[in-house]
Amino acid sequence: MRMNRRQFLKSASLFSAMGLALLLTGLLFWVLDASRVGRAIVAVRMDREAAALMGVKVNKIYALTFAIGAVMAGAAGSLISLIYPISPLNNVMFLGKAFIICVLGGLGSVPGAMLGGLTLGVLESFGALVFGPEHAVTLAFIVLILFLLFRPTGIIGKRGYE
Repeated sequence: MRMNRRQFLKSASLFSAMGLALLLTGLLFWVLDASRVGRAIVAVRMDREAAALMGVKVNKIYALTFAIGAVMAGAAGSLISLIYPISPLNNVMFLGKAFIICVLGGLGSVPGAMLGGLTLGVLESFGALVFGPEHAVTLAFIVLILFLLFRPTGIIGKRGYE
């Protein structure tokens, strides 16, 4: 079976979006884990006063963290627009999924967010297969509630972030 041009372009956009998302996530992980700025961001998150006493300019770190978040959100929106049609009404779906992914993976952990995203994808796929596609989101929120009750730190989250 041969792939026509439209199917090829759709597949290429899916793979390019996935590759760019993985690249940006890896870059974020590297910045937070290996750079001086990343250590300052983590230090301000853990204890603002102690970080200020160590010479970290807390207001600049807040501004930089906001800028990094805005860049990542803009990149995510651009990459999602390659796959889904753009509408001001579908923000709730993506926001709900992002919240579930963060809780499943664990707050404060970039690899946890990636694992949470994979877990949610597999969970929704099998949930749609077993219970029907209309119940996939319901199943995701049930798992969210169970995680909040029994493992509030997430899969590989760090204590103190919950």
